[in-house]
Amino acid sequence: MNDLRFAFRQLLKNPGFTAVAVLTLAVGIGANTAVFSLVNEFLLRPLPVKDPEQLFGIVLIDRSGDYANQRIPYPIYRDYLEQSRVFSELLAYAPVSAPMQIGNATRYVRIQLVSANFFSALGAAPASGRTFLAEDDRTPGQTPVAVISDACWRDSFKADPMVIGKTLVLRPNYAEPLTCTIVGVAPTGFDGLDKFTPQVWLPAVMEEHFKRSMGVDFRLVGRLAPGVNRAQAAAELDVAAQNIARKYQGAVIPGYENEGIFRSDLKTQLRHAALGSWGAFKSHSVLRKATALAMGVVGLVLLIACANISNLLLTRAARRRKEIAIRLSLGATRWQLLRQMLTESMVLSLLGCGSGMLVAHWVNRLLLALKPGDLELVVPTAVDYRVVCFALFVAVLAGLIFGTAPAWQAARCDVNSALKDETAVVGSERSLHLRDLLAVGQIALCLVLLIGAGLCLRSFAALNATNPGFNVKNLVVVPLELQGYTEKSVGPFYQELAQRLESVPGIQSVSVARSLPLLDGPSSFPAGQIENYAPQKDEFIVVEFAEVGPKYFETMGIPVVQTPEMGGRTIRGERRGQRQPDQEPHRQTGPVPLSAKRGAPIHFADTDREDRRQLARCDGGSAAGDSEG
Repeated sequence: MNDLRFAFRQLLKNPGFTAVAVLTLAVGIGANTAVFSLVNEFLLRPLPVKDPEQLFGIVLIDRSGDYANQRIPYPIYRDYLEQSRVFSELLAYAPVSAPMQIGNATRYVRIQLVSANFFSALGAAPASGRTFLAEDDRTPGQTPVAVISDACWRDSFKADPMVIGKTLVLRPNYAEPLTCTIVGVAPTGFDGLDKFTPQVWLPAVMEEHFKRSMGVDFRLVGRLAPGVNRAQAAAELDVAAQNIARKYQGAVIPGYENEGIFRSDLKTQLRHAALGSWGAFKSHSVLRKATALAMGVVGLVLLIACANISNLLLTRAARRRKEIAIRLSLGATRWQLLRQMLTESMVLSLLGCGSGMLVAHWVNRLLLALKPGDLELVVPTAVDYRVVCFALFVAVLAGLIFGTAPAWQAARCDVNSALKDETAVVGSERSLHLRDLLAVGQIALCLVLLIGAGLCLRSFAALNATNPGFNVKNLVVVPLELQGYTEKSVGPFYQELAQRLESVPGIQSVSVARSLPLLDGPSSFPAGQIENYAPQKDEFIVVEFAEVGPKYFETMGIPVVQTPEMGGRTIRGERRGQRQPDQEPHRQTGPVPLSAKRGAPIHFADTDREDRRQLARCDGGSAAGDSEG
């Protein structure tokens, strides 16, 4: 305790030195804490649900062990539910989105379509009202009900205590408005099984209103039954997957013609879902590499800060040589001096830790403020014990790094020379060498960071100079929201929009597209067959395609390697669209121009008028115009 009081007195006697040291440490520790808070959010912190360690995600994989290019429609969930006995609870959820209208106000919200047992399986009791019942998830469109999040209740309904029984209107693209009765409010902090907080939950049978405008991909998560281990569950799921594959035999699931055939060459894999869908259904490799790189960079920043403070402490210790020599001559042991100097370093480090926590909080707040409104980025703002423990660990480690050498140097002070030399304040030759070494190390670490930053800038410049395959000059992209439009009205709307824009002086060409190069991934579905190609046994062809409008290639400046006039193979498969039960499946027989030599995305063209309308359709997509000037 005496050492602690003396350390505070010494630091208060030198406020300039203390302020510089604390601010330097705040930057180093704060940067490390800010990065670790992201690591904690995505890779370490389990979900706040009942027994998260018992949750496993069912993942479809192909022969290579990669994620299969196959959406899971709701009937597949019911098949697994019927055939699997290894789970005490098996739930399903699918993320979708749509504009939500409350009164005259409209906002875009994230929605999850969930099975009726979703909340009960996760142990989430509603803050008010109720969650879904079994009858809510049986008949599509019958008495639509919704559960809203606590944030939605506060933001959109102003924390109205009488919100139960009120209605909200969802307007999915190409579907009639969906009026839902609010039956419950989720508990505070409940995000379900996703790191990206949904505002509204709907029964899974409501997928009928969303699958016309977007691919609805259900994620299956189960809680292992008592006495069942992971290996037993995986073995039974393999049998269930084989039975499901035989049931559909590589055919289209009735009512899901948009998704193409259901592949029968897939296997199941169990993955821990304690971290949510990010852990179970997304690859961690990219995130781990990115966080490792970020931690390495901020670690170098901390080392530079430690070298800087260590140099300051060495200079300060040299100025205190006479004080230290007097204390030694009065009977103080070298261990007592070493302990005292290390105590001062630890006090400095802990002060820097407190300041660093504030810096980390401000950094996260800044990221949240700078985040685009439509970017699904989770920025942690709450501090949990892992982040605090990490910050304390870094502070103690930093204190040992920058405090050990100065303390050891001061404790080895030569009493006789220090007392005799009235003017020696710069320290011994050994001290000077150590300070020079620290300065060299500090400069070297700074050079490493500068070289790394220079290489990143060079890579960015090279990437920016790379030809993306289309002409970016004078290209304007305008996102469109299509609420209020149906499948029948959206086609004429696009046609009239393009005609009006092309009549504006300075605009050369206009087109529409559901997805854009480099910004959105292509759509895909398992195909039937490709003419003049004999697939191998159990080989399934996955077609990637982009739905675009007339003049798309002209507007984007994309050269077409093979045109319809040049011939080319054609693809045959189920038509991507709804058909009546009494109609024969429509076949795509138009030429398929290939836009790259490696057989990249296939664009359907020269089909009948109805198909052109559907292929030009843009579900909440974009309109692109090439303007002059």
